[in-house]
Amino acid sequence: MHRNMNYLAHLYLTKNYSEEISVGNFIADAVKGQKALSNYPEQIQSGIRVHREIDSFTDTHPLFKKGTKRLHSNYGKFAGIILDIFYDHILAENWDQYSEDSLENFAQSQYSLITTHWIHLPLRTQYWYHYMYHNNLLVTYAKEAVIELVLQRMDKRLGSISEMGRAIVELRTYKDEYTEEFRTFFQEIQEHLSSRF
Repeated sequence: MHRNMNYLAHLYLTKNYSEEISVGNFIADAVKGQKALSNYPEQIQSGIRVHREIDSFTDTHPLFKKGTKRLHSNYGKFAGIILDIFYDHILAENWDQYSEDSLENFAQSQYSLITTHWIHLPLRTQYWYHYMYHNNLLVTYAKEAVIELVLQRMDKRLGSISEMGRAIVELRTYKDEYTEEFRTFFQEIQEHLSSRF
């Protein structure tokens, strides 16, 4: 199941690239197929490709698979969505280990970047961005209570078939394991992107 809810991690990974590449990375999940891709300027297309490379690397990484395995018995195909959200939480919670700039400053710079390039945002991305911005998710993802609400909202959006609203239990139970796995995974994905782009 294709999914991406780790917007903070995605935006962090392209923070040193051009604005257009960051925007392409942000909108990529709403751009399906080669024909849709070709409608965008070249640099935004490059950002979409970076996003897809991040997805591919993530989905095949042994530590990500290990993390989703803990969730499969209760959440099945939704395990990847849940782990995406967990990873953004861990990044936000430990932000000072990854950036000298504050999370608040980084978030504001990303919100400004996205609104500057609003013309390139697909409609479904615009809807999600409004929710992200008004709830300041890039910052508030650091709070477990916000993660719980986001999981509940996602479950409701999916017709309450995923039961991911309960997954905060796994986050609290396995927080140390997920944090350690994320630390290694995140270092490796940064090295991978540096070698590719």
